Amino acid sequence: MNRVETRRARVILDLLLAVVGAAVIATLVLGRLVPLTGATTLIVAGRSMEPAIPLGSAAVAVLVRAAEIRVGDVVSVRVDDESAVVTHRVVRLIERDGARWLETKGDATAEADAAIVPASAVVGRVAVTIPFFGYLLWLLSIPVGIVFLVGLSATLFVAARLVEADAGPAARVPGRVLVRELG
Repeated sequence: MNRVETRRARVILDLLLAVVGAAVIATLVLGRLVPLTGATTLIVAGRSMEPAIPLGSAAVAVLVRAAEIRVGDVVSVRVDDESAVVTHRVVRLIERDGARWLETKGDATAEADAAIVPASAVVGRVAVTIPFFGYLLWLLSIPVGIVFLVGLSATLFVAARLVEADAGPAARVPGRVLVRELG
């Protein structure tokens, strides 16, 4: 490998390492710091809100009072046994027995959801979605995923150093010209 190829390889490896590091930091912020603000970070596990919210996105839902919910808002709602959370768009508001109820629908579905839900079941209004970061949140939530990302980072770091070492001392000092005596 000549010096230009070595430098290019080193820059690419360093950039990949920086991207992995930045993705991990952003994921930790979403998963650990955002909840400290009272918001909820969710992983989108279905395609019902595509193309607005793709599968594998991370969604940040902020607390909202029932009176502040409007038609067109995307809300996350606890349904069934309260362990499932569905993120859909509000298509109609209904007043029933002095309480607000919501009719919701996924953007990718033709029909509204089968049941209306009370506004009290709303986890929050979706304020931000970040495509693909749901996958990273999931990956960092399991031990194998953490080991994988640590291993990937270590591999990129070692590969960058090996490329540098293979190039010799002149490649390691930018702007320095190696001069040898001949003879």
